[in-house]
Amino acid sequence: MEVTMERTRRSAIISILVTTAGYVLLSPAPNVYAQKTHTESDLYAFFEQILEKKHEEKFDEALQLAERLRQSYPEDPAGTFGLLVTYQTIMRNYRVRVYEDRFNDLLNLCVKQAKKAIKKNKRDGKNYFYLGCAFGSRSIYYAERGKWMKAFKDGARVKSNFQKSLTFSPDFYDAYYGLGLFNYWLAAKSKLLRMLPFSKNGRQKGLHQIQMAVEKGRFLKTDGMFGLATVYFNEGQYDKALEISQQLYRRYPQNPSLLYKLGCIHEKLGQWQDASQCFEKLHTLLTETKYKSVSYQVDCLYQMAKCAYQLGHYLETQRLCQQALALEKTCDFSKEIDGPFEKYAEIKKGLRRLNKEVESIMLTQASNHKG
Repeated sequence: MEVTMERTRRSAIISILVTTAGYVLLSPAPNVYAQKTHTESDLYAFFEQILEKKHEEKFDEALQLAERLRQSYPEDPAGTFGLLVTYQTIMRNYRVRVYEDRFNDLLNLCVKQAKKAIKKNKRDGKNYFYLGCAFGSRSIYYAERGKWMKAFKDGARVKSNFQKSLTFSPDFYDAYYGLGLFNYWLAAKSKLLRMLPFSKNGRQKGLHQIQMAVEKGRFLKTDGMFGLATVYFNEGQYDKALEISQQLYRRYPQNPSLLYKLGCIHEKLGQWQDASQCFEKLHTLLTETKYKSVSYQVDCLYQMAKCAYQLGHYLETQRLCQQALALEKTCDFSKEIDGPFEKYAEIKKGLRRLNKEVESIMLTQASNHKG
């Protein structure tokens, strides 16, 4: 997919600052929230349950668990962070703004709690990890809304806090995930750095750090898989990106963002039938969810139309284009957000071009048939 320079900058920022995933996509843990005696180990296991529920698309359960975690550990940022990343995941996965106010309140509270935890213990790497994650969430929020200066400011704080986390807790390997993303995307997306000889080294260093988090981290093994899939996609190593994404899909088949990414990988590989199936499944999810995004449905229909076109199904291409164009007229984009690859404005342009092209083909075929 072609993207504008602004879109490239936006994708780079989001990729660099996606350390909010630092506490995201974890493996199931034992049920510990009913225990009366709370330890740090209990807190982590409790938090893992929240995040697993979130990525299983069981958002109500995740929010309930996060509230109970806040009650059990009122001084720890974990409960607050569990709430805000759940709301953020809903908005990002379905491209809606429905929880923006709640998200902002929780985000500011999480930063405050993390700073307080650091003040109590400045030599605990975990506390800096908390703060890095909070700044990462806020960075993504700013970047997705075009607030570049604020996004870069928090981005610098993300890197600084993850480095401090490793300084005080060298075996806290999860922090390497945030650093890996930062180093990779800074080298991969910066126009200036790409022209310098050490650009490739920066990308390789970032890739290695992400792999380290996957292999040795406690919290970020699954997150790292998502990060690696995205890195491989950007490097043009689509087979590797596909392999990892398929593993994740077997665990999270209801994740709309994962389905969208899978469809895009199949497109890059020229596997148009497989891509079409991914987008068809995604379209079903988007029409059945309570978190409705018209622009996301339009994007999905557009991708389905591109697949049909590449498969030579011109009548189906025309039908999908017309369906998307009719739906696009009902979109109130002030309530929605862009996806990870193309701006909605670019999607609409592409949709209209494809519709005109297929109309021309249909007219030519009709004319030849008459002749």
